[in-house]
Amino acid sequence: MSMQNPTRRSAIKLPSRRKHGMLAAAVLLGGLTLPVAVTAIFGNPVDASAEGRLALAPLPEIEPLAPLNDETLDTPDLLAGDVPEGVNPTDALAASKLVTDALGNPAPSAPKPKTINIPTGQSRALPKAPIAGLTRQSAFGPVPSKTAGNALIAYRRPFQPQSGKQPVSIIIGGLGINGRLTQDAIRTLPADVTLSFAAHSSDLQGWIDKARADGHEVLIEIPMESEGFDPSEPGADHALRISESVNETGRNLDWILSRAQGYAGVINFNGDLFLQRTDVAAPFMDRLSQTGLGFLTDGSFETPSLMALSKSTRQPFKAGHGLIDPDPISRVIAARLVGLATSAKSGEHPVGVGFGYPETLTEVQDWVARLDTQNLQLAPATAALK
Repeated sequence: MSMQNPTRRSAIKLPSRRKHGMLAAAVLLGGLTLPVAVTAIFGNPVDASAEGRLALAPLPEIEPLAPLNDETLDTPDLLAGDVPEGVNPTDALAASKLVTDALGNPAPSAPKPKTINIPTGQSRALPKAPIAGLTRQSAFGPVPSKTAGNALIAYRRPFQPQSGKQPVSIIIGGLGINGRLTQDAIRTLPADVTLSFAAHSSDLQGWIDKARADGHEVLIEIPMESEGFDPSEPGADHALRISESVNETGRNLDWILSRAQGYAGVINFNGDLFLQRTDVAAPFMDRLSQTGLGFLTDGSFETPSLMALSKSTRQPFKAGHGLIDPDPISRVIAARLVGLATSAKSGEHPVGVGFGYPETLTEVQDWVARLDTQNLQLAPATAALK
């Protein structure tokens, strides 16, 4: 007799997959065909047709809209009683003392637009040179002549003093040699800064034309003999020297003045020996008085006889206040400009003279920007002539 293994499981016989599939298909098919069969046996085929008529009331006629430009169109005047007929409603409401918002509550009136008054003074550009009728013919070409006209009046920059302001002037010289610095001086400095050019510079007339087109009045520099005079320097061959005769001085002066036209006056370049000698300065001042030009000095040395000579020859003259840039150092230039302003506040009309150094141009621009707060007015240098 054998014993059965208690841990052995008995095999279970599963239903047939085929029978179950056929049964499921029969149930699905019956569910789909049964509604169709019931409808076909018991339903009314007419109910499935979209047939019949529905009576609708006719729509009312719509009146065409009147065109916007129809003047016969009667529209309500929303501003009647508030704004008179023919008056701009914006102006009328702005003029009313009480302005309300959309809810009828008082509202602050709109700020009035600012009015900026732009002065209608003279244009920055000065008339192009040469102006006819101001010259005589010299051995080197046309030169200014007082008998022909007054070059000082014709070519200077007009000046209108401001009430309560003291005038002060600046001359920037040594221009025409370095093209970049010359262009910077013309372009960046205010028009009331006077510019002076070396007589021997190339394209002198072109530089004068550019300066005047930007509004600057122009001076020509006259080289003169000084201590340490170097005859080999550019322009020294036509410098005015103490050893020359009056005729030679006149010829050299004519050569310098014939180089271009459009300048209102002349200024010395060096010349402490020449201008301090009354015996040579007197004939020069007499000859210069016949040109109709103004004459200024840079003030770098004393010229005690020039004021008396200018009065006796009726030559418009002004001694400069001194160099503002004896060294091209910014702090030195700034200190000299402070001294120039102090002199102007005392009631004088001082004329400071500098050169076209980059440091000078920068300091002068900054200084000019502060003149108004000191009750000073920048003026062309010719406005100081007497």
